Amino acid sequence: IQARERIVTVNPEDTVTTAAKRMAENGIGCLIVADEQHKLVGIVSERDIIDRVVGAAGGFVDPLEKLVRDIMMSSVVTCSPGTSIETIQKTMTDMRTRHLPITDNGIAIGMISTRDVMAYQCDKANTTRDITIFAMAKLAESRDPETGSHLERVCSYARALAEELATNKKHAEKIDDEFIQLIYSTAPLHDIGKIGIPDHVLLKPGRLDDREFEIMKKHAALGADTLNLALKRYPEAEYLLMARDIAASHHERVDGLGYPGGLVGDEIPLSARIFAPADVYDALVSKRIYKSAFNHDVAKSILIDGKGTQFDSDVIEAFLCHEHDFLQIKERYKDTELAA
Repeated sequence: IQARERIVTVNPEDTVTTAAKRMAENGIGCLIVADEQHKLVGIVSERDIIDRVVGAAGGFVDPLEKLVRDIMMSSVVTCSPGTSIETIQKTMTDMRTRHLPITDNGIAIGMISTRDVMAYQCDKANTTRDITIFAMAKLAESRDPETGSHLERVCSYARALAEELATNKKHAEKIDDEFIQLIYSTAPLHDIGKIGIPDHVLLKPGRLDDREFEIMKKHAALGADTLNLALKRYPEAEYLLMARDIAASHHERVDGLGYPGGLVGDEIPLSARIFAPADVYDALVSKRIYKSAFNHDVAKSILIDGKGTQFDSDVIEAFLCHEHDFLQIKERYKDTELAA
């Protein structure tokens, strides 16, 4: 765990006004009180100022001119840099405190807040979620011997496109850091519906005929249905919403000729519009049993030809801005065997 709250100190002989200004300037709720040798002698929080100073406003002395030593909490429990998160949580709960100084030989080197603990737990939960999502996707992908490092590549392609679109005024309000992280972590589930496709279609060593292709097309709806079941239990889970949108709509076309819904233009979720060319590009530059891998220039030409018909024009422009990134990602996750 890392302290997100910067360590800011105040001297016990400073006035409460000084402490209050320092908190406001740094946007923090608690200060380390340290002596001239930087030794921790206490802490002072916003609550101390409110409870012990504002409450005494009827006195003869201006409460804001009181000294920090008059209101600080001098009996302070601390932790060391190696203290476990479980111990920190228990200490905060037992002591009913929202801040815990970190000391090394008595010298204050940091401050852990309940906000830091919550952020750590959230990050840990998100990491566990992302690992689980990727494992599920890999399990589904394992039925197809041609997949190779497909997941690693398409997730990275999609993130690169989202990062570029975030600089476009048209999309900047929708694409923030959370959106970019979500598209990277949920994209692996785009083909989760292939679990429900029969082996004679999914594993056919060659091109699919029309009847087989109709069966294969069902994977988008199957994936959406699977994720909708999860959404019934967790309706506010943003990662499930985006995963569902990508699974359902990554084969839609902006001209309405895609599947399964025949959605047109902005009816297609933005996440799916971003993911679609990432998925197609990887299929084009990867080797299949029934075709050789196309080189980057051929794949680029095909994506450009689909601009405004198959693909969102803004997303293709983002691709053209990040060609170099696509080539680097392709090289980083290249397959050593027949894969796509």
